[in-house]
Amino acid sequence: MSQASKQVDWCLNKAKNEIEECKKLNIRPRHRGLLKVDSDIEEAKKHIEKAEYNLKSASDFIRIGHSDWSISAFFYSLYHCFLAITVKFGYESGNQICTISLIEHLKEQGKIDID
Repeated sequence: MSQASKQVDWCLNKAKNEIEECKKLNIRPRHRGLLKVDSDIEEAKKHIEKAEYNLKSASDFIRIGHSDWSISAFFYSLYHCFLAITVKFGYESGNQICTISLIEHLKEQGKIDID
C-alpha cells in the first residue's frame, strides 16, 4: 500500500470519527478529513470558477506590483482545481493534506493523469 493510499485511508477514518464525535456532542457535523459522497459535477464547476478567479487575481497582483500575494492566489487556484477533481470523484475534503493525498492516490490508480 502506497503512502498516498495510507493517507487517504487515514483521512477517511478521521472524517468518520470527527462526524461521530459531533453527533455525540449534538453539534453540526463537520470534519477535517475525507468523506465519500455522491459525485457532484455542479460543485466541481464552482471550484473551477473559483480556480479561474484566483488565477486572474494572481496575474492582477503581479501586474500591479504585489507579486507576494500572487503566490497565495496561484496556490488556491491549483487547490480549487484539486477540489473540483475531488468532488468529481465523489469525495468531500476538509483538509489540504487529505485533498493532495487523494489526488496522488487517484493518479496512482490511473484515474487521473497529472504531474
